[in-house]
Amino acid sequence: MTISFSSTETLNAPIVALHSSASSAAQWKQLTADLEGRFTVHAIDLPGYGREPLAGDLAQKGAAISAAPIIREIEDMGRAVHLVGHSNGGGIAIKIALMRPDLVKSLTVYEPATFHFLKDGNDVSKKLLRQIQLISGFVTAAAADGDAAAGMRHFLDFWNHDGFWNALPIPAQQRFADQIGAVMTDFANGFAETWTLKDLSKVEVPSLVMTGLESPEIAQHTSVAVAKALPNARIALLPELGHMAPVFQPEWINTRILEHVAGVERPAANISWPAQQAA
Repeated sequence: MTISFSSTETLNAPIVALHSSASSAAQWKQLTADLEGRFTVHAIDLPGYGREPLAGDLAQKGAAISAAPIIREIEDMGRAVHLVGHSNGGGIAIKIALMRPDLVKSLTVYEPATFHFLKDGNDVSKKLLRQIQLISGFVTAAAADGDAAAGMRHFLDFWNHDGFWNALPIPAQQRFADQIGAVMTDFANGFAETWTLKDLSKVEVPSLVMTGLESPEIAQHTSVAVAKALPNARIALLPELGHMAPVFQPEWINTRILEHVAGVERPAANISWPAQQAA
């Protein structure tokens, strides 16, 4: 397991940041730099990613396979943390909050990959679920055919834009192709989840859900549904940003994260204003 963190200790609760599929803890490098001196950021390599990835707990099911070892890491920190997650990491963050709410001080997710509950939704939800299942099927079929590059091309073009894969340098394409097994596992674990939107009523911590207005419809749809179901959540609809904004436009996302976690650490009710003096 790899944890990157800022060296400056603070009195604020630490942040645990969980990355998206086909990424690594390195995607939070800028967040660590932006929050240095204010928050310690622990960015964890999830199962299958990074140089020393966290080992999944195969005694668990669904997102808990990845959530359980992270819970143990948080327990070792000895205090509740601010959980931050993007896409698959957002889904795992929500699972942690459901499993161990006592370890979570706040929740911040950008387009959490929590697609399993769409099967119980309306016609739009079910249509979107079929869409993401089709992408998952492309990835799995390509891997079975020994053409990981084709599978990852479908995956990355869907979450970014048509032509994204072709514009990548060959070494980058190879690195992504090598991650196809981890991506398939992320899909399988996500689809195996069983919590419902009603279950999110148990997650009472201050929460921020973000979605980009240039993201695929399923990402926006799922984010709004999660935000509505969380009892103490705000939603941020971010224009001109897509699904990979935490990676490619971190300056827009990291300020939102800081605003949220800082507000939890120092609520408005605790802010004192300087006494006014007559001129």
